[in-house]
Amino acid sequence: MGVPKPSFFLGHLPYFRENPLGFLEACIEDGADLVPLRFLNRRVLLVNDPQQIETILTSQSKNFRKTIGYRTPFMRRLFGQGLLTSEGPLWTQQRRLAQPAFHRERIASYADIIVRFAKDMLTTWQSGQQRDVHDDVMKLTTRVVVKTLFNAEVPPAIAQLGDASEAVLTEFTRQYGIWRFIRGLLPGSGSGRFEQVLQEIDQFIYGLIRERRQNGENAGDLLSMLLSARDETGQGMNDQQLRDELVTLMVAGLDTTALAVSWSLFLLAKNPGEQTKLIDEIRQTVGSRPPAFADLPQLRYTDAILKESMRLFPPAWIIGREALSETQIGPHRLRKGDSAIMSQWLKHRDPRHFPDAMTFRPSRWLDGSTSTLPKFAYFPFGGGPRVCIGSNFATMEGTLVLATIFQAFEFECEPGYDVQPWPSITLQARGGIHLRLKKSSDLG
Repeated sequence: MGVPKPSFFLGHLPYFRENPLGFLEACIEDGADLVPLRFLNRRVLLVNDPQQIETILTSQSKNFRKTIGYRTPFMRRLFGQGLLTSEGPLWTQQRRLAQPAFHRERIASYADIIVRFAKDMLTTWQSGQQRDVHDDVMKLTTRVVVKTLFNAEVPPAIAQLGDASEAVLTEFTRQYGIWRFIRGLLPGSGSGRFEQVLQEIDQFIYGLIRERRQNGENAGDLLSMLLSARDETGQGMNDQQLRDELVTLMVAGLDTTALAVSWSLFLLAKNPGEQTKLIDEIRQTVGSRPPAFADLPQLRYTDAILKESMRLFPPAWIIGREALSETQIGPHRLRKGDSAIMSQWLKHRDPRHFPDAMTFRPSRWLDGSTSTLPKFAYFPFGGGPRVCIGSNFATMEGTLVLATIFQAFEFECEPGYDVQPWPSITLQARGGIHLRLKKSSDLG
């Protein structure tokens, strides 16, 4: 197929809108790693070469900012000027203020909470049930993120945040439409349901910020860390900055980890031999006691399963950057305002870097075959200065959740069952992930 012919006015936008993943795959069918495209009047370069991806995200990162998709009213309403969307000195300051909240000792203190909440989830499961495990895991990660951010239980107003998030994802996906640059850039273009969800979240977060400022309590959570953070001038975050960072961390923390775990469960259900290897590791490492932070170095196969899941179904499936000045990328010269897009979906499935790329094979992360990978052949958390601040937390949570689940249950799926990926803000599972539960044999 190759790159389809652009339309006169819309360029390649309709193809991307109709089938983003399929369009990206078609663009590199002939082996090209740098593919010039056009979305309306914007020149876009699809970059699929690891060295050039590294150039954009690391050595030349100061020549780029986030693409226009991060600056729409939708994104500003959702994330404000949080770490995902802010730029320049503001981003540098906020990143510096937030970084201590993700030091190893801090995230280690949340391991017991993660395991306890995962065990609570398992008490609602019964052998023989068929469940939407993604829905269950979303509820789990929502509970974890609210506890670790705010030292609170999930409030009634957003108890169904996993369900409500569909309004957010749907609204984001609409931005791919033909009217994105016409209607999507205008304020007030979001759906009523989307605005209702954001009002509920804002009310909850601003209420906690006011309460903490009044009583000065250090609850040992991330909100306390951010409230006490000061820059070199002694300045802390105002309420709006706190809200923006907390929403960014909350949305990213519940969604990306839930997807990594859910896609892992799907792949394990499709590959029962890998389930057996995982359970053997848990039996030898943990037995029947609760998994702990200290077990992580020994849970190597569990970690490899998470890596392989994020290879085949990366929660962050595409990254975009806009040139701030003229920049050379291989033989292509990007002008100011031109965009570069880089897709984990494409790179992680590239057979030049991953032999038998479409096969779920966690052992590739343990047998040395990935030791010579180019740095940006695999980048599930992005890279460079803007690498995901919560990557270590997400990896810890995903590994501990998988270890806890497989102490109690295995998973089966109907013959021929498949799940279609839905590329929204993150790589969702369209219609959920429905698997049958089977009680595991005793691990004691």
